[in-house]
Amino acid sequence: MKFSKNIEDVIADFRGLPRTVTASSRREPMQLDSLLVVLQEKYKLEKPSPERTLVENWEKVFGPSLCERCHPVRIKDEHTLIVSVTNQTLRSELQFMKRSVLKKIQALEHCGEIKDIVIRS
Repeated sequence: MKFSKNIEDVIADFRGLPRTVTASSRREPMQLDSLLVVLQEKYKLEKPSPERTLVENWEKVFGPSLCERCHPVRIKDEHTLIVSVTNQTLRSELQFMKRSVLKKIQALEHCGEIKDIVIRS
């Protein structure tokens, strides 16, 4: 059976054995501020994105009554927005509104590339 390193270390401590040494456990810890810079560059956190724009404007797109019962999941292949809803009835309601919602989304900055919406319950 394969255990995580933490579990293996707990077992080793319990049995009085030396802890497992791996390359990552020998590496010096990284300073938090330099780690944040690396993560910002890797995930492009400072650049505007369609995901951020959608989250910030979700209530404007769906209105106050619907925005709390549906949530963006992800953008698939840069053109398809996956939306999660709380129940089948809401899913059917959003299917009827799909074109108008898509137009509102495409009108948002950085969201013009979204061509389709998939609604999942």
